Amino acid sequence: MGRSVVRRALPAVAAMAAVIALLADVRERPRVAAVPDGAPPPLRLTETATPAVRRVSSRRPRVPGPTRTATGQTVTTPFSVISVRVTLTGGELTRVETVDLAGTGARTQAINAHAEPILREEALRAGSAKIHAVSGATYTSESYRESLASAIERARR
Repeated sequence: MGRSVVRRALPAVAAMAAVIALLADVRERPRVAAVPDGAPPPLRLTETATPAVRRVSSRRPRVPGPTRTATGQTVTTPFSVISVRVTLTGGELTRVETVDLAGTGARTQAINAHAEPILREEALRAGSAKIHAVSGATYTSESYRESLASAIERARR
């Protein structure tokens, strides 16, 4: 009887050890913080940081109307600084410009370079900040959406 208890307990102990090992490697997700206008970003970019990227996507408005342009708040992640400018024509999103996209480290630079054009085009296509995140670029996507939403809100005032 003692051997059967050990045989049944051994897989349970091994599974518990595996779960504990996995949980020991879980890290808290860094927070994405918005930076108030005029405040310096908390992320200090070094000489290895990418230079600011300035890219634009635009399309013709479907309906004529007044043109309003606004820049969204600068948003920082643990890795990047992002700021977006939009133009609304007749209340419709007709231009999206990445004013600032800087980050430290080669991996961050590669992620930002991949995600930025996708996010910019998706925003123009959606006509709002309700865009999908780019796979593998969650922080960049969330920050881009946050800056985009604030830019659209400011342009509508």
